[in-house]
This record gives sequence, C-alpha cells and structure tokens, in this order.
Amino acid sequence: MAIHCFYEDFFAFLKALGLGDEDPWELYQKLYFHPHRDFFGAYWKTFFPQIDLRTLQDRVRQVRPGHYAALEHLVRQRKPEAIVEEVVRSCLDLLPRFPEPDVYLMVGFFSADGFIVEVAGWPAIGIGLERFKDFRLLDIIIAHEYCHYARRLALGTSPAPDQETLGQKLFSEGLSVAFSRRLFPRRNLEDHLLISRRRFNWCRQNDDLLESLARPKLHSSSMVPVFFHQGKPEEDIPPRTGMYLGHRLVDRALQGRGEGAFEELLSAPDITVVWPSGEQQE
Repeated sequence: MAIHCFYEDFFAFLKALGLGDEDPWELYQKLYFHPHRDFFGAYWKTFFPQIDLRTLQDRVRQVRPGHYAALEHLVRQRKPEAIVEEVVRSCLDLLPRFPEPDVYLMVGFFSADGFIVEVAGWPAIGIGLERFKDFRLLDIIIAHEYCHYARRLALGTSPAPDQETLGQKLFSEGLSVAFSRRLFPRRNLEDHLLISRRRFNWCRQNDDLLESLARPKLHSSSMVPVFFHQGKPEEDIPPRTGMYLGHRLVDRALQGRGEGAFEELLSAPDITVVWPSGEQQE
C-alpha cells in the first residue's frame, strides 16, 4: 500500500503564495499540479471532464493561505495518513482477497470527501480533505471507499459516474455501508450512511415512498441525482436519501444468508439481483 500525501504539497503552495509576486496559477502548477500530473489528469478526466481551464485558474487565484488554516491545524493534530494506514489494514483483514490499494490524500476545490479514481489503469482511493472540520468520520469514509475499490476489482469494470444506473448506485453504496458497519459495528447507523440524524429519521418515516420512487427507475440513471445529490425539493424529498435506501435493500438481502454472502454480492451487477425492478418507465 502506498499513501500519497499530496496535501503537503498543497500547503507548500499556500506558503509560497505570500513570499513573492509570482502568479498563483504558475505556483499551483509548479508546486502541486505538475508533480502529481498523472493523478490529477485522471481525477479531472473522471469527475470534471467538461471543466473549463479558466474556471480552475480563477479558483486558484482566489486562494488565500488563511482559507485553509483550520485544515492545517487539523492535520497537525493527527496525520490523516496514520488513520488511513490503520483502517486499510483492518479492511484487508476483513476482505483479504484484494491487493492493497494506493490512497491519495489531496486538497482540491470541488472534490468529494472520498472517491475512487483509476490511476495508470488501476483503481485507487482518493480522499479530498478540504471540507473536513474534524476526522471523526474519516475511518468510516476510508472503509466505505475500500469497499468501492474491492467491488471495482471484483466486477472488473465500472460505469462512468454519469452513466451509473440507479440500481448500480444503490447496490454499490449499500454494500459499502454494510462493509463499514462490519468494520465498526458500534458506530451509529447514520454515521455509516454519512447523513444527519434528522435526515435518517426522515428516511425511516418515508421508507415506502423511497422504495416506490426507486423501483421503476432501477435501470435508468435519471433518478440518481434525486437519490444521491440534490433530492427533489418541490416534492419535499431531501438530498442523499439513496444512502439509506441502498443500505436497507442490501441489509435485507444479507439477512439469513451465510458468512460468504457479502463477497457473493460484491460481484453482482446491481440491486435487481436481490430487489427486482418493476416495469421500467422514463
């Protein structure tokens, strides 16, 4: 396992900002982007293929060292790579048939807290540190992404993020929640779901509604934004309810099965193997 601490070079870029008159974009490229161009090329291609270079340049030129003072303090208190090392070792003990992953600890401007990206033809775990106020959930996020990494290897392929069907997304996220719960069984369920207690309570009260909305759309990607991003405010459906629904469906599928059931499901294509869809509608 290799842990790449790119955030250290980002902090070097921040420090250099105040030392001279060099253009921030030139500094960013020299100290941060170019040393890690293979990773960032894969990252931008995967998650932001349509981004305009000028948008990134403008964002870089707006950066001030003080914007990241809290993050710098946080990583001084406890190095995130130490948490990664400990959690991934536990993941390997629990699910040992896959090779050790590479893990990239980065600071971006639009990155998710955790994600999978293919670097040099092989999946790797990425952690975007910019939004962390503390590391209380970092262990769960690492375990969650390790399961995505293992599933990518088990399947041998993965759809592009914008082509993933609702059935694929629900299954993948539900499996990752099940995996992190196996690793940290004493943690609150809403922590594993990466949602607030209030959102969790809403989902429990509207379980039937979520299932009825999802079932006819499992082979389409049209409802992925509703369940995993912004929700549907005009119908009072909050964001990220898909984490709860995916967990419920996978948890239901695992009940009563033997010890090897989880690994069997890891190689299944989508949620329809355990929760058949109804008539598909667009």
